[in-house]
Amino acid sequence: MTAITMLWHTTAMDADYDKLFGPFQRLFGAISMHDTASDEPGIGRRGGMTWLGDNSIEFGAPVGEQSPVRNFVEKWGGGMHSIAVQVPDAKATAERLLGIGVSPQVWLADNIFFTKPKETAGLLLEWSSHHTEDDPRWGYALNPLPVDPVVPVLQYAFVTAVVQDPLRVAERMADVFGTEVLRSNANASSDEIAAVVSLGDCALVLFGLPDAGHSQQLWGSDITRNRFHAHGLRVDNLPEALAKLAEQGVEPTAQIGGMAYFGPSALPLPTFVVGELLPEDPRR
Repeated sequence: MTAITMLWHTTAMDADYDKLFGPFQRLFGAISMHDTASDEPGIGRRGGMTWLGDNSIEFGAPVGEQSPVRNFVEKWGGGMHSIAVQVPDAKATAERLLGIGVSPQVWLADNIFFTKPKETAGLLLEWSSHHTEDDPRWGYALNPLPVDPVVPVLQYAFVTAVVQDPLRVAERMADVFGTEVLRSNANASSDEIAAVVSLGDCALVLFGLPDAGHSQQLWGSDITRNRFHAHGLRVDNLPEALAKLAEQGVEPTAQIGGMAYFGPSALPLPTFVVGELLPEDPRR
């Protein structure tokens, strides 16, 4: 089995790069690893990798009218777009995935590809055996922060998805990743964690798709299909962190699954702020 080794990065997109990246740099200490822009067909994006806690998130925004990012932003309002996972061998992984009904859709290079989301419960996945020359996991130094963050993030705690039938999706994703389901709760309501899947060094948290009309109340946005949605950031002292964020005018919009949730009215990317990793987290 060619299983994933870790979460390489998550990807979030919005109409304006600075408005998306800026709050995470100022509030949480996100460090830009690189920031580039291109209007070339098939790329059409400004952005790049960012280090946050102990993992990476790619922030991006559309450039040019033919940008593939623009369609996502205009159709779905932006937000969490996809996740990328690291594997030892991209070609061997592609062969394994074909054996379980998951097809490569686009190869960006001979060691990076995307799979068809309709074959992975509607969730867009990127697969890579590529090492970037600015990632501290491969020995490279990070750029210095321009300002001290309000609340330093210690760990990238998890990434979340909202899906129909989360238990079935959890089993499918564990099979696809070559990992395991770490938590499964058949009786979970839409505001409780229904399942947790290992990402090797991180966790994928699944919530059930809310009933029509309840999504806006719960998540602060209308979610009508399976999608990646938010991420979790672990801080050292949660009460102190929430107090410091409140001083900046940034307050949780809800308590979901016992965690402080900052919806799109508070932060440009939905975010959970937590004081501890999940009990099942592989890092524990």
